[in-house]
Amino acid sequence: MGPGGFDDAPRAQGQWALAWRRLKRDRVALGCGIFLLFLLFAVGPGAPLYGKIVGHGPNDFFPYAVSVGLRPAGPLTLTYDTPEVAGDNPFALSHPPPPRGTPRTLLLLGADSQLGRDEFLRILYGGRVSLEVAVLAACLAILIGMVLGSIAGYFGGWTDGLISRVTDLVMAFPLLLFLVMIGSLFTHGITDWTLHGLLNQGALQLILIIAAFTWFYPARIVRTQIQSLRQREFVDAAQMVGARDGRIMRTHLLPHVLPPLLAYGTLLVATNIMIEVGVTFLGAGIKLPTASWGSLLAQTWGSILNPNPFNPATAQPWLTLCPSIAIFLTVFALNQFGEGLREATDPRSVR
Repeated sequence: MGPGGFDDAPRAQGQWALAWRRLKRDRVALGCGIFLLFLLFAVGPGAPLYGKIVGHGPNDFFPYAVSVGLRPAGPLTLTYDTPEVAGDNPFALSHPPPPRGTPRTLLLLGADSQLGRDEFLRILYGGRVSLEVAVLAACLAILIGMVLGSIAGYFGGWTDGLISRVTDLVMAFPLLLFLVMIGSLFTHGITDWTLHGLLNQGALQLILIIAAFTWFYPARIVRTQIQSLRQREFVDAAQMVGARDGRIMRTHLLPHVLPPLLAYGTLLVATNIMIEVGVTFLGAGIKLPTASWGSLLAQTWGSILNPNPFNPATAQPWLTLCPSIAIFLTVFALNQFGEGLREATDPRSVR
């Protein structure tokens, strides 16, 4: 049509298109989202790619990167690429040089403690394990909470009362103490399950336990939303045409619940990262030699039950600073991105 016709009228935009427009205006949230994408690449395909570039893996030993006094080498260290030290003189003040022609390799952030492994590469692989536990536990918790919250909010009555009481019980349960008990009593069994190598050792146990005790907030969010939507006209219309309860919840109600769950999921991932670090420091998380951000800190300082005494002759600050900075930046980015995503999907919220 010509000017002023219906073809010139602006097209209505969907919910996700409007959310994307609002998210683009939040520079902090958008920047944090870009950082998270870069982080996922770094700990995913970036870790083995960097390992191929430098020519070693996260568990390779480099004894020449540790002094005779057991002080690890610092950042930007070129060390001999060999797992053995030439000579066996216990009174030598320095390591004897290796055979002529021994290649060298780069340790970007130096060596980890007295084992001489690549600290930067272990941070990358450790980030993969920490995010693996945090993301999968968050997804499982949201799935459990979405199912139970939908049932409680839609049917109400005694079903709602029963699920609400179970939710209150789980909220009051001491998660950290339970994880410490599990880690102390069960050193085998489920801790050895890796799902044919898809997960690292001990990760599945953490995922299941964290999800089992963090689903209550998603359940309450979904329950509240479903109770509000349950009285809407489109639900009555769907019931009048004979739609079943399962179809109404799946097709008409849950799409309205996904935006706040998506925003809460990023915050739950940040919380799960801190839980993984905490329980590993308590001795019930990821076990060495598997690297995680929690196990890297535990390797430097020990656990709360078996602490490593501070020794200024062998201590290096970056062994604490580097994993701590990685944890801080990731949790900060997740929180800021989650807050921006929540406001973008809820036009009533104003920052």
